Amino acid sequence: MINLTPLLCLLLLVHAATAQVESAKLNEDPVFKTVLSRQIVYPTDAERLGIYAKIYAGFHINRRGHIQDISILNPTKIGYGFEQAVTKKLRKLPPLNPKYEGNYALPVIFALVDYTNKGNLISPAGSLSNMQIGNRILLNEMRVISSKLPILKGKELAPFSRETNPDQ
Repeated sequence: MINLTPLLCLLLLVHAATAQVESAKLNEDPVFKTVLSRQIVYPTDAERLGIYAKIYAGFHINRRGHIQDISILNPTKIGYGFEQAVTKKLRKLPPLNPKYEGNYALPVIFALVDYTNKGNLISPAGSLSNMQIGNRILLNEMRVISSKLPILKGKELAPFSRETNPDQ
């Protein structure tokens, strides 16, 4: 008699690995990448005050391709409308390809143009630890760049350390 347990385990591992590869390709999906990046806008008050931040949004894509369970993963509230700018637009995305089913973490950088320094970008450099990201697939950073000259010098709002975390 043949023992099917090792074969079944192998099939499950192959299926899980294939699902991870498909999920990672969400970064390349034109609906997700292009539509979302065009829809997220810099919060007006933050832009005017020269405030920049990085928001990590967690979400799940279900087997029908719908985004659900959207949450902000940053350990503290940033404010100034950054969280709402991201979550509101994630909720409005059309259904994606069901092959992307899974849990994700999307870092969104809100950056300012430093007109006093050759137009370089001013943006937060910190990141969340693997523990804070949890079992989510970390997507590529999405940038939202302010097109206005702030009335005040830039101020970073980032509740996490710039130091490299040993568990990353």
